[in-house]
Amino acid sequence: MAHFKLNEADEKFLNLPQGSTLIFAGTSGTETWIERDRDTVVRIAVKAVATALSDAGVLEACIEIGGASAKGLDGPSPIEAQLRVSQSVQILVKAGQRLNFKAYPTARDAQLLRTIVCTSDLQPEHVEAQPRPSANGEASDQKETRPQTAH
Repeated sequence: MAHFKLNEADEKFLNLPQGSTLIFAGTSGTETWIERDRDTVVRIAVKAVATALSDAGVLEACIEIGGASAKGLDGPSPIEAQLRVSQSVQILVKAGQRLNFKAYPTARDAQLLRTIVCTSDLQPEHVEAQPRPSANGEASDQKETRPQTAH
């Protein structure tokens, strides 16, 4: 069997998004959990690279959480073509509760070269409300904002 290697474009594709934390690097994927001390929206992402071993080479990435799944697909592609796939989900992690998940690739007629799984906490955005009536019934031009929290 031929031994394929990552090229520069693959390495760039597999770079971690800014502000993310690496959970797994290898080929198989991971089954793990995350936990936060306050309610936090978290992005979970999986990226994988493979090389097609036939004209039907396919690479799929999957994230499973609580019986639901999100999948991304690349292929079918011609023999020796580079396959790259990524999938991400955003989910609310409740304070003090573990969120179990699986993130993994599936290759058909393809040789897996590398898989990464990462997470990133998303910052709350400023929310502007509609003008509120003041005590005398007129619209106020005060804007209501939600404070940003630092992590």
